[in-house]
Amino acid sequence: MNGFWAALSPIYLVYAATAVGVLSILAMGKNNLATQASAPESAAVPRDAYDVAYLADGRPRVVETAIAALLSRGQLQVGPLGEVAAAGPPPASPPVEQAVHQAAGRGLLASWIARSSAVKVAIRTLETDLVQRRLVSRRRPLTSLGSTLTAIAVLVLAIGVARLVYDVGRSHLNVMVLLVFIETGLTLWLCLVGSQRITKTFGERTVKSLPPTTAGATVLAQAEQQGAGGRNSGPAELVALGGLAAYPDKRIAGGLMPI
Repeated sequence: MNGFWAALSPIYLVYAATAVGVLSILAMGKNNLATQASAPESAAVPRDAYDVAYLADGRPRVVETAIAALLSRGQLQVGPLGEVAAAGPPPASPPVEQAVHQAAGRGLLASWIARSSAVKVAIRTLETDLVQRRLVSRRRPLTSLGSTLTAIAVLVLAIGVARLVYDVGRSHLNVMVLLVFIETGLTLWLCLVGSQRITKTFGERTVKSLPPTTAGATVLAQAEQQGAGGRNSGPAELVALGGLAAYPDKRIAGGLMPI
């Protein structure tokens, strides 16, 4: 065996794959730390109950808050099976309430209203606003680093395949070499998975709600303190913090099915 292929011993491929995997883990850790970025003081203020609802429990709580607001104004009503139906003219704003009113129609459970395409569009608009104000994080990965790690992993795997072909052609293949190569392939596969997670944009199918930043957590804590003091505690504000069970009319709350 010549010196070039001797230098590409399968055990070195394992080392290379492990190194790339460690870099992937470090990159993901750095990305997680990025979600803790602080927002400017002027941005760290909730505009309405929907900001607080999203920070408290994500997308489901936003829908529940919209239902509470519409119920309190008589624009929705609760049916005998816990379904919610439109009962009046649609609201003029905000978009989330308009979408929930439209989705409710003649009657749907809250969980089905949350799955409406119109509601999802309205919530994504809210998410974009919260991201711009740095109250939540999209957990955007380090795409350039992730792409580099993926390319390195593919290169190492290609070298491993070439080494295997060389061993077969020279009748040098033995069980131990094959086992080491399989281990290398498995390590590289895990590395590729980690790298793809770094480069992947987190969407609805992967992450249901975006995580609060440090500033977002502070805003939520302030809202909870205000709620405990009974300030600005209408139905929407109460549900934003405590879910549908916190709706002030217990007769209505008892008939609602939380998301």
